[in-house]
Amino acid sequence: MLNTLQSHLARGARRAAWASAGALLLLVGAGFLTVTAWLVLSSLRDAQFAALVIGLFYVGAGLIALAMGARRPPPVTPRPDPCQMQQDLFERIAIAFSEGFQAGKAMRR
Repeated sequence: MLNTLQSHLARGARRAAWASAGALLLLVGAGFLTVTAWLVLSSLRDAQFAALVIGLFYVGAGLIALAMGARRPPPVTPRPDPCQMQQDLFERIAIAFSEGFQAGKAMRR
């Protein structure tokens, strides 16, 4: 049991490390893309236009992220336990058998 817990923790730590590295690389890439967008937009127009476009992009992306985070997940319906279903099946079979047996005894009388 302890080995299983340790392996789960190790896998979780590994996933967290890869996710952190991926997030850091995405941030660096976003920084480079922002600078590039600034250079292109400021060469087409002035610096105010570049700031407006880049600012609107980040505000829009932030609002979309907030909306996705505020969305509630659909309710999870619990799956029936197979052991419980099998127990219910045997219970119903036993009840049906006893009712049939009682009906046969009643017919005999």
